[in-house]
Amino acid sequence: MFVFFLLCATGTFAQGSNDLAPVPGELEQAGRRSSRKFFIGGFTANGLSWFGSGIQFSSKLAASVQWQEQRMIQRFDLDLNGVQSDLSGIFTLTNSEKIQRQLALQMEWFPFSGPYYFAAGGGLETYSEKQRKTETYFPGGNYKDYAWNISQQKLFLSAGAGFRYIFTSGFFIHVGGNILFYPERGTHEQRGSYNTNTNWDYRQLQKDWQEPEKEARSHQNPYGAQLQILFGIAI
Repeated sequence: MFVFFLLCATGTFAQGSNDLAPVPGELEQAGRRSSRKFFIGGFTANGLSWFGSGIQFSSKLAASVQWQEQRMIQRFDLDLNGVQSDLSGIFTLTNSEKIQRQLALQMEWFPFSGPYYFAAGGGLETYSEKQRKTETYFPGGNYKDYAWNISQQKLFLSAGAGFRYIFTSGFFIHVGGNILFYPERGTHEQRGSYNTNTNWDYRQLQKDWQEPEKEARSHQNPYGAQLQILFGIAI
């Protein structure tokens, strides 16, 4: 996050100093923003996806819609704990799905002729997590199986900085970062069935019962961060 603020500060200093040569095409950015009013782009990598589109009102002011999704899926993830040479131990089979989506509207201010901007806006973040675990104890064959899910919807306010560099062809690179503030951070937890073929261990049951609450608390921080990476075209 701080890297993007540093980039902006560096760009500002470069424009204010006659001793530093500008980045090639930097001084033409204001004209390219004025002549190419609309822009659209996206990028995806390692379970992260971005999409952005907007309108350039002038060389200094733009509005954009930003969408981001982060998806982490585990299917039949097997964890072996305390396994000995005779295959005794605990075999934990986990199926989980975590999906976070953010939709935001932000205003972007380009105070100089270069590609650097400051941004402010707001949006909606949704998060859902589903998990099911099966723990089997060998060689006894005892097992327990339980499932739960959590969901969350929360509004946020954002402030940040970045740059959007437009080439002569109209293709652009957009990299930005925002600090997020969440006024409300409530979560909803739902537990599924809890099955076992052994006598109930109430201490372990309480620990398993509190697992979704523990996970939900990790998503109740009033502050967060957001990264934006786009490759696209301005017309």
